[in-house]
Amino acid sequence: MLSSKQENSRRLVEGFLQGRPREYFEITNWINEVVKNEYWGLREHWEDIIQDVKLKLYINLKQKRFRHTSSLRTYVSRIAKYTCIDYLRKKYRRQELSTDASDFDIKEEADLFNKLLQKEQEEIFRQVFRQLSEMCQKVLRLAFLEKQPYKAISLKLGIPEGTLKSRISRCIEKAVRLRKKFTE
Repeated sequence: MLSSKQENSRRLVEGFLQGRPREYFEITNWINEVVKNEYWGLREHWEDIIQDVKLKLYINLKQKRFRHTSSLRTYVSRIAKYTCIDYLRKKYRRQELSTDASDFDIKEEADLFNKLLQKEQEEIFRQVFRQLSEMCQKVLRLAFLEKQPYKAISLKLGIPEGTLKSRISRCIEKAVRLRKKFTE
């Protein structure tokens, strides 16, 4: 039997994942408290940090990483705190890089930034891909990663080529919707 705190946590998790306003705003307020009360040095990044925390929290809750052994508020606060710490690290690394501008080529800095952006995009892609059905994962992998022609894929899966094209189209639409969810 679940305790009332665990039951409340489960209700909040479910509501947050479904986007119910009451639960969503309660958890968002917890995030705001940590970010805005403890990290004044990141004031210009508050909104970005809050969105990043919500995305990380959504992914973690969707993947059932929260085990209800601590309070949900503590769990949310920890994610917010560590996200802020990551932002501080990035901020001070950028400052270190800019103070060493004579030794550091602008092209190298742009390359570094692009690599970080690419890693972030790849992580979002992996999260989206994991959320797709097994069939979608299979057809998208064959079509785009292995670059097999439609005819070969349809023979391999034993479905008509037109059906395959429809499935790929629907899977891409699902992936786009999921990506929007993860990046909002």
